[in-house]
Amino acid sequence: MASVDYPHGPEPYSTLEVRNVEESGPQDLGTSNKEVVLHPETQYPQVIDPQTKWDAPKLEANESDTATTVVEEHNGDTTKRKICGLQPRVFYIVLAGVILLVIGAVAGGIAGGLVSRQRESNPAPEPETTASGNILSQSKLAASNWTDPQGNTHRSVFFQDPYNSIIARQWDSQNKTWTTRNVSHFMQTSTTGPIHPIPGTFLASASSDSKWGSMYEVHLWFSETVGDAGTVSWVNSVNPIVGPDFWTYSSSEIRTWNNTHLAAAWQRCPANNCLGFWAVAYQGPEGYIRVANASNWNNITQNKPAVRTNAVSSGASLALVPALNGTYVDGLTLASQRRPGSMGRSTFLGDWNWKQDDGTILDDVDPLQTRQFAATTMNNWNEALFVALSNDGGTRAARWDGETYSEIPEINFAQGQSTNFSAIAMTTDAMFYGISDDQIWEYSVDTSNPSTFTLAGKVYP
Repeated sequence: MASVDYPHGPEPYSTLEVRNVEESGPQDLGTSNKEVVLHPETQYPQVIDPQTKWDAPKLEANESDTATTVVEEHNGDTTKRKICGLQPRVFYIVLAGVILLVIGAVAGGIAGGLVSRQRESNPAPEPETTASGNILSQSKLAASNWTDPQGNTHRSVFFQDPYNSIIARQWDSQNKTWTTRNVSHFMQTSTTGPIHPIPGTFLASASSDSKWGSMYEVHLWFSETVGDAGTVSWVNSVNPIVGPDFWTYSSSEIRTWNNTHLAAAWQRCPANNCLGFWAVAYQGPEGYIRVANASNWNNITQNKPAVRTNAVSSGASLALVPALNGTYVDGLTLASQRRPGSMGRSTFLGDWNWKQDDGTILDDVDPLQTRQFAATTMNNWNEALFVALSNDGGTRAARWDGETYSEIPEINFAQGQSTNFSAIAMTTDAMFYGISDDQIWEYSVDTSNPSTFTLAGKVYP
């Protein structure tokens, strides 16, 4: 054996004579003296020239190679290279698949974490929110009425549209028309807005028509979320005669039970010698029912409970109407959902005080089967009607005749369309409103026989 100096060091070579296999007939790899190497693309050995075989670069071991076990199996003069028991091509295909799976899992984990963090910072709205149709699927209703100096009747009906905006439909008895006003849109450019009502918030409305102070206003109360607490906010049309599209917004520090029911009324003054006060009933975070007064909305000390915590149900339905107090309409009657199952009555006594348990308006009113209450006055404030809406869309009522309550087990909706109501409201002039089949319907109460509600027409759309 001799050696020849190569640029990268001495290399061994053979001094034996090489037989010319090609001249001796068909090539027989088994008896050929030509050297063979494995070709990575085939399982068969490939013949190479001994003078050029050293041109192939050598693989240098690195740290990753130490983790790979290379098994060589000798079969005659042929050497088969395997990695982890697999042929190289199969091994690298499997390895690529594993790497893709790992990358996918990591990417999915990161994306999931970001989505989870986003959901925590932006709580999802209540379930069943539907951004289609005419009315938000879980929208509530509120309604109120007032009379202008010319004696024309005006009514306002409020609800939420599929985009969570508060919409007002307003009736003018002189023109016999309904007008649509997007209150949320009006507040977008207001220095006091915009507003952010909770989707499906309970709504309460009251209107004033004080001839003593020429105060003609329309108010709407709703719930908003401030931090982690629900609070009561409101918008009002301060001059619906001259500027029906001009609304202002106010917030309060009144904290409430989760998505509390709301009820509102304009409390008139004795002898009609003052502007009166706005009153709003709500359920506080401890469960009590309070009635806030516009003379000092945030004075919780003065807003004494109208119903104690252990007497009222959670998520209690509420209704609030003006009532005679002697000969003046400066009283208030509050209906609330009581435990274990009734509509109870509380009466305003004056100076922030209430007679909390002033009798039962309607028996057998299961809190778990009741959606909400509504109420109206009749016969020049001498009588009242209280309605309970059940989860199945049915209604029951009780009539106050000035002395006692009598149950109306079933209401006849004369000429009615669909009466499977999801929300109801009433004005103080004995008009009833209900959402059914993505529409709002108006009925007139027969005050002589309040078991009959006669269809007046469609309010919306």
